[in-house]
Amino acid sequence: MNVSLAQRVFLLAYSPEKRRLLSRRHLGSTLQAAAMQDLREQGLIADDDGKVRATAARGATPGCDLAAALLTRIVASDRARPWRHWIKKGDRGATGLVGDQLKRERVIRFESHRFLGIVPGHRMLLRQPQLRGAATQAMWDTLKPVRPVARISSRDAALTAMAYEGELRVVLGGRERRAAKGRVRELEAGLGPVPDALRRVVRDRNST
Repeated sequence: MNVSLAQRVFLLAYSPEKRRLLSRRHLGSTLQAAAMQDLREQGLIADDDGKVRATAARGATPGCDLAAALLTRIVASDRARPWRHWIKKGDRGATGLVGDQLKRERVIRFESHRFLGIVPGHRMLLRQPQLRGAATQAMWDTLKPVRPVARISSRDAALTAMAYEGELRVVLGGRERRAAKGRVRELEAGLGPVPDALRRVVRDRNST
């Protein structure tokens, strides 16, 4: 299946051991940034002096539900707005939107259980664990300093940048983040305005 960048980020945030999503503080914004990156790569949106502009190619329909919803809002907006605006706006619903699509596509499923035999809850299970494994492996391969940045696909570079800037500590803990910072900045140099916009959104939220 053709897995979108937002779906790959969602899978990175999933813990097979805990059977749930972790690193959720900035996950909604990170998923929206990933969807924006996909829209930019597809030529459906572009940067216009620091603001997002829908292009003439916007008649295309993204395969990712979150990207499609974002594009609809961008097209309907009464004026061009900064990248940070679209990364933040509506981010609370982003996780559910991506999760619902993955459930519909039979990548994940949910099962009911009772914590301590009393409190009802739900576990998230992967029907296709190889997709998370592939995303995780791609991120770690991208971070290897022996690989020339020029030979890394923008798709994998963007995945790594989103995991880093979105503080997905389930896959990049404190020590790994410190070691990866310089490499991530190299990767981001060719990715346009989205990673920097996500970094600013996360920084602003952490400061409140």
